Amino acid sequence: MTVGLIRPDVSDLVLRTYGRALHPELFEHHCGLILSNSRMKLDVRLNASGHVLMLQMGANSMTEVIVDHHASLPQRRIVDYRLRGCRTESAELPTGLRYDMSCQVERLHLDIFLRMDEELDQDRRRADLSARLPAVNRFLPGPLSLIRAEVGRESILVYAFHTFPEHCAIVKTQSLFEHGER
Repeated sequence: MTVGLIRPDVSDLVLRTYGRALHPELFEHHCGLILSNSRMKLDVRLNASGHVLMLQMGANSMTEVIVDHHASLPQRRIVDYRLRGCRTESAELPTGLRYDMSCQVERLHLDIFLRMDEELDQDRRRADLSARLPAVNRFLPGPLSLIRAEVGRESILVYAFHTFPEHCAIVKTQSLFEHGER
């Protein structure tokens, strides 16, 4: 499967969450990893738009994805957020799973963006998963994605950072999948 090397326009992206699994082949990806605890398994993948998080808890599943808003995906969603500014969403599913998501899009001046990109590049050494795509402009770095995760006994917390150099933008998300009482 070939992977597009250019990130889409950040203005065209949405964060969508589904209360079920989506077929993994719907999403081209660069790399991935599996995180798990005694109750949950989370398949984390980086793609050209950002990431795909596919959670499995027993017979129940959930998927969070950052995609182009024109992507042909199912209509029944828990979250459907056009990436702009800041947003926080929470959902409690009948399965006992609690999902909390926070998303922020920062558009920066070029010199600040380049400094932030440098800092994120240095953070790659401590990241659980990262990918630097080839640059499409010789004056800008290639798009960067990195994932940091914390796996607890009853929860998995994922921090994701995705840079969009052509738009001097950084998308930051925090996704918490938690089972049981708070």
